[in-house]
Amino acid sequence: MTISRLSLWFLVWLPALACISAWAESPPPERHRSAPGSVSVVFVGDVMLDNGPGHAVASGRDPFAACAELLLDADFTVGNLECVLGDGGTQRLKSYTFRGADDSPRYLKRYFSALTLANNHALDFGPDGLVECLAVLEREGIPQFGGGRTLAAARRPLVLERHGLRIALVGCNGFQAEKSAAGEATPGVAPLRESDLLADIAAARKDVDAVVSVVHWGPELHPQPREADRVLARKMIDAGAAAVIGGHPHVTQTVDVHAGCPIVYSLGNFVFDYYPVDPPEWTGWVVKLTFATGQPVAMETKSVVLDAAGLPRPAAER
Repeated sequence: MTISRLSLWFLVWLPALACISAWAESPPPERHRSAPGSVSVVFVGDVMLDNGPGHAVASGRDPFAACAELLLDADFTVGNLECVLGDGGTQRLKSYTFRGADDSPRYLKRYFSALTLANNHALDFGPDGLVECLAVLEREGIPQFGGGRTLAAARRPLVLERHGLRIALVGCNGFQAEKSAAGEATPGVAPLRESDLLADIAAARKDVDAVVSVVHWGPELHPQPREADRVLARKMIDAGAAAVIGGHPHVTQTVDVHAGCPIVYSLGNFVFDYYPVDPPEWTGWVVKLTFATGQPVAMETKSVVLDAAGLPRPAAER
């Protein structure tokens, strides 16, 4: 089964929001299921469940309720977990350390099919903290990629499958990559090492219908990607990736297309409140990729805005 290269299109979805409390009181809608012969995956940016979002969770508020329809409008939903879960480990001496509120797994499990741990916060509480986070995710049945108890585990792709279509997710961290890198026998995340990344993409492509490379990279708050990242993104496509999905800058960046494949350099924030109120930081993208046998791959982009607590809602109509 093969999937053709991407024919790219955008659809900005900006409905009016009625009331966040109404979402919280109602059960989430049923997850969308694609027709036979196709599979869809929604990607969102940084999900940080400490501080304001953590207080919301601790008070019994579903941090994702206002965006339930966006998150469940695909066969699979993938986010970047920008905090550790559980109570293990020792806090590291760094500017920001994030630990998700105790009830975070309950809400993550409700909406997310998989989470990437390949970021610069996976070791905020050291190797023991990451191991505990992995154990929490395993106990809750939430698949992850990009992190592991060994380097081999962290580099291992996660395969999503529906209707016989197999989509591999390859994750890596390029921001201060070696500080959080896993070792041959030590916990950590997959570091962005170009030769390893390209080899992992090429190897995964042999066994699946499409590969999506999910990369944590780039300087914070920059509205445009670095030229080096543009070059590497094109190399990822040439190695076999059908799409590149990026994060870390905390703002949305531009989108490129190479060989018919989309490169989204940064999705921005999805649940996050650690920056001063400024419009670019308080918006994010929800990107939906749909793969269909013998058809071009469609990309749909929708917008969210974050409130003062760092919780998202669909962007209001203009």
